Amino acid sequence: MIGRAALLAVVLALAAPAAALDLHALWDGQCIGCHGHAGDFARTSLEIRNNQLMGKKSARSVAEYLVVHNGGYSPAQISALRTMLTAQVQTAPEFQIHCGGCHDNAAQVLRDWVMVRDGRLIGRQSGQDLAEFLNHHGGADADSRRIIIQSLTRLAAELNYR
Repeated sequence: MIGRAALLAVVLALAAPAAALDLHALWDGQCIGCHGHAGDFARTSLEIRNNQLMGKKSARSVAEYLVVHNGGYSPAQISALRTMLTAQVQTAPEFQIHCGGCHDNAAQVLRDWVMVRDGRLIGRQSGQDLAEFLNHHGGADADSRRIIIQSLTRLAAELNYR
């Protein structure tokens, strides 16, 4: 049996406001063990059907499923996870294609190498705008770089960067 203190910690963590939520820490702590990286999982296992995020095999709404899955998630977490996974279903895996050979995890790249300044992604050490940096790094064409920057910008919000 789970102790009362541990149960309280889990309840408080699940009840945390969405504004303070690092979705990728939540995913890595709760989901990655069974589902792998969120983007890979979203693109292979989920689809948008009738404007709802659904399991491809189960045809079940992800939002409804998350109410009970893995002990259940709060409404704020479900909304945030659904938004994150929907974006991943709808976005080409450009980071994985062009960056994944050296950088396994986009969230970790952001945590380790990038900061947000005035709404822009900036290299922590260089101070260089990431979009400019990618013009000479990674070999992606202009369309792929645009998608990578859009994806990383969205991901920075999911990490709760300030």
